[in-house]
Amino acid sequence: TSAKGLKLPESIGDGLYLYSLTSAEGLKLPESIGGSLYLYSLTSAKGLKLPESIGGSLYLYSLTSAKGLKLPESIGDDLILGRLTSAEREILRKIYPRLASKII
Repeated sequence: TSAKGLKLPESIGDGLYLYSLTSAEGLKLPESIGGSLYLYSLTSAKGLKLPESIGGSLYLYSLTSAKGLKLPESIGDDLILGRLTSAEREILRKIYPRLASKII
């Protein structure tokens, strides 16, 4: 549930599965991920610095607010934001028009 002591490489060619991580505190993600990034249990974007590039999907299913969320330059597939309101998703679509069609 914690990133304490977690060391990741600067780049990952495939997916990164951090299903149980509940806080981004102390998390240093790679600059690029070739596959999908799974952050299912993360409820807050506080302290979250996402990679510049994600080749697959980005799963932020449990995120309850978009406050402080800065999206990557590119996401290859979908951006899954299961718990955000439709109004917050619309705000993100306006802020990130290049990713608008990927936001679910």
